[in-house]
Amino acid sequence: MKKQITTIVSIILIIIIALFALINFESVDVNFGFASIRVPLVLLILISVLVGALIIFLLSSILNVRKNRAYRELESQSQQKQDELTDQIKALQASLKALETRLKNSYGKQELGTKDQQITNSEDEITKLSDKLSQK
Repeated sequence: MKKQITTIVSIILIIIIALFALINFESVDVNFGFASIRVPLVLLILISVLVGALIIFLLSSILNVRKNRAYRELESQSQQKQDELTDQIKALQASLKALETRLKNSYGKQELGTKDQQITNSEDEITKLSDKLSQK
């Protein structure tokens, strides 16, 4: 949409400049300081417009080059950050796996400890019951 508006405005400006140039068809003196020449006003207007357009084109090209350079630099920095974050994620995933393994091992040890405790408690109860039976 923005490009279409720019194109339409450009066409309108070109038509206005062409009409202005056609209205001013007489010759004028142009003094360069060291020389003076007589040029049709139409030609002078068109040359001035072309020089102005060339200056604007060069300035906008310089700005675009700077923006592209900054964009590439930011893109490079972004890629480096993504690589760093990917490495951190991989390290955290490896750490998580190690912690999960340790947790599984500790659960196994806790279960064995709990079973040993249950066996010990059962043996104590058996001993108590045996003592009660032998007392009767």
